[in-house]
Amino acid sequence: MANVRELMARLGPSTVKFDTGRGGTPDLTNQDIAAALGMVPAGLGRELLEACWWPDGAALRRHKLRDAVIALVTPELRRQQRRLADARTELGLAEVCMGWAGAVTAEQRAERDRAALRLGQIKAQCWPISTLESLPSLAGAVINEIATRPHCLTCEGRGETTVGDLRVVCKVCSGSGLGAVSDRRRAAAIGRDESTYRAKWRGVYEWLLQQMIESEQEACWALSNALSRAA
Repeated sequence: MANVRELMARLGPSTVKFDTGRGGTPDLTNQDIAAALGMVPAGLGRELLEACWWPDGAALRRHKLRDAVIALVTPELRRQQRRLADARTELGLAEVCMGWAGAVTAEQRAERDRAALRLGQIKAQCWPISTLESLPSLAGAVINEIATRPHCLTCEGRGETTVGDLRVVCKVCSGSGLGAVSDRRRAAAIGRDESTYRAKWRGVYEWLLQQMIESEQEACWALSNALSRAA
């Protein structure tokens, strides 16, 4: 079977014909592809599958992709804010305890310093405060990268390599089938300079990319299975 992502391109307005039967041939029709797509579970993966490989169809349900991306990001933002709040509270408590009953002890200073260090580390791990307002450009850049990123040269885009008689996950691309993309290219895609991207935006971009790749891949597998049943 052809790459299911390539098959989705046949659903464009210039080619889609839902009244075409098989005509005695084993080839999948556009109706088969559309029906199989309908069998892919709703959610981020399906929205990404359409956004990357059938943009004309995705344009009709853009709000679905928006809602799916927000639903993906919100729990992580809340988790980060909880960790940050906890670390600030711990530092505040350590500072309050200093000299509570008289002279400040070395142990109290050490506890305060540990709490301050932890707060600094957590701050560095948190996404930029403007992440939500930047989410449309971030999501758009990630989707474009998934749709246009070159194949991994080692596995030729398959995400797997052959070791003896075994098929194993490609170590170079970690199974994504995608080639490397530079920080400079990603920075330009979200309208940032390279140094700012590396300092503030790389973490959120790479997290979003990984989550979206996994969701799109799961949807692709679901579509492939549905098409296999239709073939």
